[in-house]
Amino acid sequence: MKELRVLILAAGYGTRLYPITINLPKPLVPVCGRPLINFLIDKIEKLKSKFEIKELNIVSNEKFYKNFLKWKKKYNINANIINDGSTSPEDRLGAVKDIKTGIAGKKKNWLILGGDNLFTDNLVDFLEFSFKKNKTCIGLYDVKKKKLASRYGIVKIDKERRIVKLEEKPKNPFSTLAASCIYFFPKDSLKLLDTFLKLEKHPDASGKYIKWLSEETEVFGYTLKGKWTDIGHIDSLRLAEKEYQIKH
Repeated sequence: MKELRVLILAAGYGTRLYPITINLPKPLVPVCGRPLINFLIDKIEKLKSKFEIKELNIVSNEKFYKNFLKWKKKYNINANIINDGSTSPEDRLGAVKDIKTGIAGKKKNWLILGGDNLFTDNLVDFLEFSFKKNKTCIGLYDVKKKKLASRYGIVKIDKERRIVKLEEKPKNPFSTLAASCIYFFPKDSLKLLDTFLKLEKHPDASGKYIKWLSEETEVFGYTLKGKWTDIGHIDSLRLAEKEYQIKH
């Protein structure tokens, strides 16, 4: 059974969802009566039948650290809650530094998930593909429409599914394949994380790292099945409440 470690990024401040997230982290906002992050926890539990999950880390921030500790106790979650030390949107570390914080120097195989992603794919085929490639892989969703694609990081892949182009929120999208915050980082790729952080002074968006990485080495994309909602605004939260009587 292949070994895997899982990191959930949950250190954002959810400013676009104010006032809902003033005193509650976005991953703990209820969707269909449950905290959003619980849907990710359910998927991770089911992955244990296919992969050996060695540990689960969740990166939070100083402001919401205690919220996650209470959540962990309430739902009896077997996870390490890591405080990245930031206290406001102005001093947040950013997604890439939070990845570094969350993996804690362990150069192992990591599945990285954004704590505000809602999706129905079970990730089994994605992980099998990723282990076979033994390269950085990202989960993609075909959003079908070019107008919708302009809201996301859009990628172009070749016949081997290698990413050959990635652009954030293009005005004229060259494809409809959107990059989600679902990543597989094999242990050999993590040395490049430190290289990027030395070069980049404002490492906020993880998409910027993936773009840089795809230009330095091979990065592959795997198109996931089913629904995907990035809970970024009030309208997407309301859409999730309406559509996701989730089959997870």
